[in-house]
Amino acid sequence: MNRWTQILSYAGLILASIAFWFLLDRGGALDGLKHEAMNWRYLVRGEKTSSAEIVYVNLDSETISAIGDKPWNRQIFGVLVGGLLGPGEANVVGVDIIFSKFGASGLLDIDSARRGDDFFGKVVERYPDQVVLAAAYTGIYTSVTDETSDLMLIREGFDDPEVIPFPEAPSYPIIKYGVGRLALANADEALNKGPVPYWVPAFMNIHGPRYSHHLMDGYWRRMADVLNEPKIVEDGDRLKIVDADGWEPFALPMHSEQRLLSLGIELFLAAHGLDSSATEIDAETLTIFKEGEVFRELPLVQKQSVEVNWFEAWDTNGSTPHISMRTVLEKGNGLAVAAREDDAETVANLEKWFRSQFKDKIVFIGPVDETLKDIAPTPFNRELVPKVGLHANLFRTVQDEAFIRRIGDLEAFFCIVVLTLASVFLALWSGSSVGMNRVFSLLLPAAYVGAAFMVFMTSNFVLPIVAPLGASLTASLCAVILKLGSEEWQRHRIKTLFGSYLSPELVDEMVDSDRDPQLGGVEAEVTALFSDVEGFSSISEDMEAEALVSLMNEYLGAMTEVIQEEGGTLDKYIGDAIVAMFGRPIPAEDHALRASRAAIKMQQRHEALRASWQGSGRWPEAVAAMRTRIGLNTGIAVVGNMGSVVRFSYTMMGDSVNLAARCESGAKAYGVYNMVTEATLNAALEKEPDLLARKLDRIIVKGRTEPVEIFELWDQVADKNAFLRCKQVYEQALEAYFSCDWQMALGGFENALKLEPNLNRAHLLPSEVLAARCREFLETGAPTDWDGAYRMTEK
Repeated sequence: MNRWTQILSYAGLILASIAFWFLLDRGGALDGLKHEAMNWRYLVRGEKTSSAEIVYVNLDSETISAIGDKPWNRQIFGVLVGGLLGPGEANVVGVDIIFSKFGASGLLDIDSARRGDDFFGKVVERYPDQVVLAAAYTGIYTSVTDETSDLMLIREGFDDPEVIPFPEAPSYPIIKYGVGRLALANADEALNKGPVPYWVPAFMNIHGPRYSHHLMDGYWRRMADVLNEPKIVEDGDRLKIVDADGWEPFALPMHSEQRLLSLGIELFLAAHGLDSSATEIDAETLTIFKEGEVFRELPLVQKQSVEVNWFEAWDTNGSTPHISMRTVLEKGNGLAVAAREDDAETVANLEKWFRSQFKDKIVFIGPVDETLKDIAPTPFNRELVPKVGLHANLFRTVQDEAFIRRIGDLEAFFCIVVLTLASVFLALWSGSSVGMNRVFSLLLPAAYVGAAFMVFMTSNFVLPIVAPLGASLTASLCAVILKLGSEEWQRHRIKTLFGSYLSPELVDEMVDSDRDPQLGGVEAEVTALFSDVEGFSSISEDMEAEALVSLMNEYLGAMTEVIQEEGGTLDKYIGDAIVAMFGRPIPAEDHALRASRAAIKMQQRHEALRASWQGSGRWPEAVAAMRTRIGLNTGIAVVGNMGSVVRFSYTMMGDSVNLAARCESGAKAYGVYNMVTEATLNAALEKEPDLLARKLDRIIVKGRTEPVEIFELWDQVADKNAFLRCKQVYEQALEAYFSCDWQMALGGFENALKLEPNLNRAHLLPSEVLAARCREFLETGAPTDWDGAYRMTEK
């Protein structure tokens, strides 16, 4: 694939990804994900405190058990509201219950129901500016079309107040002409694309005779069985009821203008001594004025709705007080009884209770019992909870001016484009840090998501997440797949051409470097690892060739896998032996630690293999006791392509490599399985101080003149506590040994022998080796040039 073909392919992928996700977003296919992302914004932000002093009075199951099931005599609510605003001295009371004129029932005594409505109406009339009653659009009134939802119908015609129907709401005598504040309790079902309600219609303008017809219909229903064939007639600019006897008991102005605001907004106005006349509305903003100055500016969505900022969950144990309606009614009835009986002390105590709970508070009365069905989840409550909390959080939103704001379609498209281009650029950049660039290409979308959450937390601003994230990840993934496919095709082509002539390592280097490999090497610090199988010759004598090959394949495969897991490079196999290097060709500062961990894990993996071989019946018994000896050394070596111009391999050589090989063979002489030099141990301990090792000796290996201290690296197979106890006693004896105190050293090594963690081994143990040497020195004396280093005579 040539360069221009690649560029055009990448450009096509980017454009297709951007277009795909933008169209999904505009078409509504992402609404569910966007809704869930909004929920997570709130969960990450957490709950917020508000300056609004709100109290919930709950129509709960306790209350229903006391007042009975629906329909309820509305006198109950008159007593409730009167108690809250009278002795309770509440600021305002909002009732999220629809006292519809359709709510009458044959289950209620008609006279009692009328008296209840009268009583409730008198309470509303007594506190005309402090009581807000709920109204709602339902199928009863919005039957113009069956093809759209109620709120869609409202939105389509809300800018023509002459055609908007009046909502289901309390009627005469609960409210009267000019007396009684109504507010919308609807959520905006057209904008809410998920279970959590976020949007509510901010307002509804209604002009014409509908308000008067609504009140007149309530009066007519009330007086239909009293008057003689009553009917509603229009008389000029008046609407009135007349009966067959010519009596005209009730008349209203024909035309009026109402602006119904959402319950939370109307309560805010009432709490600040304002009404709907203090509002002005344009296509983008609902403005509230107070004393001629702008008081609040609410951003509108689609010219009508406002988004609620959820401050807190519905939590009866949270910061907002919750009081059962039953409790308030019982306290109110008790106050009335005490007043009739002139019980001044009880009156004072109950009035004090009312003031302590409700004075200057914003009170929301709402149904909370699940049987009343007015429930929905919140961003903080996945379960269904009372929807009255929606209106309380709208009040908090307006009170604290914590308005949710969103960017427009053009800005949202810009976010998609910029994030996608940046992510793809990083994913495809082939500079010196290809791996880091690809990591950053994944981190960039994550950083954008984090920024979106942070912006919401700090400023209530909503940046789009789903479409930009989807477009950037899709484009990056497709671009990387295309790039990797192209590279893999090139690799396959080169390997096919040269794989039969060169070693796989050299072919890989040629592919990776885009140049032919050359003979030569460089000096570099590496950690060399040599491993060998103990007693392999005797094991191989007892096995058929085919079985031996199968055993070695399983063993070498497991050991090589461990080496590669720790970042090691396999140099070669020599029969059952393995040679590997750490730190080249990929440099690693912690190569000594990686090699040490590899040695430990190789012993653990071999232990697991022995357990699987034990009693399997596949191998001779000696296989189950097979052990691996490993030697490690860290130092400068020559690393590179070595061999002939016809055939060469990537390998290492040098004195430090030979010392690692001597450590592997020397492990047999000391009866240990992991022998490491001081250079390797110290370098590994710098990176991981928790490594455990026992100092074994100071030796001069064959072919060298300089002494080197050697250590047994704990393989984590032997018991740790036993290893630590033996290590302490052994190393104390070793100090005496270095000081030429042979007798004390001999006693120490004999004591250490009893603590050796692998005491039942068939071969010698380190304590035995050093004890025997002490006995020899006691009998014959130490060498004349003794410096504490023991000279090895064998490789």
